[in-house]
Amino acid sequence: MANFDKNNNNKKDRQLENLENLIENHTRTERHLEQYSEIGDPQNKENARNIQKIREEQINELENKIKGEDKFISAEEHLENVKEKYINTQEYINNNKDSIDNEMYKNLQEKQQHREEQINFLEDES
Repeated sequence: MANFDKNNNNKKDRQLENLENLIENHTRTERHLEQYSEIGDPQNKENARNIQKIREEQINELENKIKGEDKFISAEEHLENVKEKYINTQEYINNNKDSIDNEMYKNLQEKQQHREEQINFLEDES
């Protein structure tokens, strides 16, 4: 039981750290969009707004996980949600890969890999 609590706490710590990073990145990008709204490439601004939308979804998802609200949805619903996020993110990557910086691209690819693993796990559980 102590091992479970330790693993659960480590997971919560990682989730909180991830949430903090997402919020910081979101805030920093929002500030840059406001400060430099008159200058810059409109395509880059649109890309930044799309990234902001993804971050907002990730923030909400993490907040719900931390609160424990997502434990009330069925495994099938969870699987469908993960598949939908995978498809939407893949479309975003395909449409914007030329304008995404390397670090963001790497992070998105890593997140997609995790989603693939999660989909496989949830399908095996069904």
